Parts: sequence; C-alpha cells; structure tokens
Amino acid sequence: MIELISRDIMTKSPLGKRELREVLSSIFAGVIIVPQDLWLVTAWLTDFDVLDNRSGNWSYLNPDWGPRQISFLELLETAVKSGCSLRVVVKKDNINEAAVYRLQTNLGKEPSFRICESHEVHIKGLLTESCFLKGSMNFTYSGANKNEELVSLTGDEHQLSNARIEFRETYKFEPRHDTTQYPTSYVDKHDSNIEEGEDEHEFF
Repeated sequence: MIELISRDIMTKSPLGKRELREVLSSIFAGVIIVPQDLWLVTAWLTDFDVLDNRSGNWSYLNPDWGPRQISFLELLETAVKSGCSLRVVVKKDNINEAAVYRLQTNLGKEPSFRICESHEVHIKGLLTESCFLKGSMNFTYSGANKNEELVSLTGDEHQLSNARIEFRETYKFEPRHDTTQYPTSYVDKHDSNIEEGEDEHEFF
C-alpha cells in the first residue's frame, strides 16, 4: 500500500523512471488486495513493464504470474478480476487499437469493465478511491520509459473527489445490457476533431 502523501516524480532520470514503476506497483498491489473503483484516462495507451516479479515476491497478488516482469495491462486485468471496477477513457486513435482490443478481449465479459473512446482527452491520470496519479504522462511505453514527464501522486480527498466528479460528468458510458458482449460503449460528451500537434511525445 502507498502512503497517502503528495509527491512529484520527474522521469528524466533512471531514478525517476524506477520511482514511477515503484509507485504504480504499490498502487496496483493496494487495489488488488482491497478492490476499489478505478479510472484510467489517457490520450494514448500501450503496454509496458511495471512490476518486477522475477524474484517471486509479488506472486501473492497472482500466483499465475510466475517469475517475470508484469505489464501495465496485465495489472489492470488482474485488478478487475480481483474485484475492482475499471473505466478506461482513451483517444479514438489507431495507436490505441492493440491495447483496446486486448482489454476488450480479456475483460469484455466482466460487468465491472467499461471503455470509452473519446475525441478529446487532455487530462491524463490513474484514479483510485485512495490516490490520484496525474500529470503529463500518457500511459504508454514511451511515457514510462523514454519521455521526460512530470507526474504527481496525491491522496488529498478533495482532489480525488473533484477528479471523480469531473470524469463522471465528462465521460458517459452506455448502459450495458448484455454482459456476454464486449463493452463497445464509446460515448463522449465532446465530439470534435483531434487537435493536430497536441502531443509531440513518442507514443509507443
């Protein structure tokens, strides 16, 4: 479990990148043990390694993992299958197709999973009931490993509440009537063209 304090992480250095992975690992360990409502809002989404389980120290979270690196999408899937609800918002872009397809394939029958493809995604963050990791970083391989990013972690209840309200009011998901089908609910209150040159960082 992570401490509910505010901290900034600059990913320019190897130390910052390691700190980011450690924070993400702690967040996921917490929500897998004690399931929570999760929001992931990111313009672009690709997979990347987060949790180092080569020593087996994290196997108590999922004995099926084995001694290897565990990726971000795997952690999202494990969180949902452990009892978390998950709402994902990504930009409607072919960069995200592989990640969206994987989540739909592996979580499509989970009633607690929803995904929304939006034409406008400016806020980026991973929101739980106990913390909010937000900043300039898209949740992609390059965002976590190549780009110089600034992300902030906060446990401030006021910020968490405001973010949750903002997400709920901005991104709307269609009611899901048939849980045997993939959650193809791509409803967004904003429907405008993608701004050219909005994000110059690498995506993959």
